[in-house]
Amino acid sequence: DALRVMLSVAEQVFQLLTDLKDQRKETKNKHSAGQQNLNTIMYETLKYLSKTPCARQSPEMVTEFLTSMLPHKLTK
Repeated sequence: DALRVMLSVAEQVFQLLTDLKDQRKETKNKHSAGQQNLNTIMYETLKYLSKTPCARQSPEMVTEFLTSMLPHKLTK
């Protein structure tokens, strides 16, 4: 179950940051220095995550993968 959480968290973070980025595009207000730092962190995180499988995964895909791996009885 911990593996399922770990795999789906990356996908959720990617989706959340993508949604926030889209919202910020709609409201092009001037931002404080703190807000600009947050924008930089969001940009760098999205840039990294977009190059990983989580950019193409869904919670259903993670569940399907983990279910298909159960018969192999893999451990840490």
